Amino acid sequence: MSPKSSRLTRKQEARSLRRAVLFGFLTVLLALALVFLGIPALIRMAIFIGSLRSSYAPVETKDILPPAPPSLKPLPEATNKDQIEIQGFTEAGTTVEIFLNGVPKQKSIAEADGSFLISHVKLNRDKNEIYATATDQEGNTSQKSGILIIYFDQTPPELTINEPVDNSTFYAEEKVIRIQGETEEDVTITINDHFVIVDAEGKFNSSFTLSEGENKIKVVAIDKANNQTEKEITVILE
Repeated sequence: MSPKSSRLTRKQEARSLRRAVLFGFLTVLLALALVFLGIPALIRMAIFIGSLRSSYAPVETKDILPPAPPSLKPLPEATNKDQIEIQGFTEAGTTVEIFLNGVPKQKSIAEADGSFLISHVKLNRDKNEIYATATDQEGNTSQKSGILIIYFDQTPPELTINEPVDNSTFYAEEKVIRIQGETEEDVTITINDHFVIVDAEGKFNSSFTLSEGENKIKVVAIDKANNQTEKEITVILE
């Protein structure tokens, strides 16, 4: 080999060695940068990206507002039936619960138009106070509705006919007679299907025109619960 070729070979080997040392140094430097700078940077970048994404994400808000109290349809003042149905309106889809004298009784889901109907609500004897609440799907419960009061009464009203006496006889000059009697407060009286006035004490007094011969007089007392008492007397016009 010539001296010139030996020098070229030695230069190339020296150049390759320098290149290998440089690559080795860069590799170590990169590893150190990854250890001391790369991982924290990656973590900071991940946090930044996460916060950036969360700032654009929709915020979920929980409904904490209760629905409005239900509105109940009026009930009769009294009834002689031991069960009733309750109707009303509230927020659509809410669960309506009926309370009777403070005790929960039955539930129903309001329709799409907000209406609801609860059947077969069993009443207590005498006075019943009824109200309702509405609970939405998030569990928010409304205030109480207005209170309805209904009396459950199956006792027929008292009825007494004081005049005339049953099987009395009248004469032509007494064709128009007076029918007098008494009953309870707030009771309706009919005499042969005609309404007569009842005063605050339950007394009634009405004229009645007799026909010749036998006259049947039927007096009916009906209270607010629709209980009724019926009495019939017979008078004769000669």
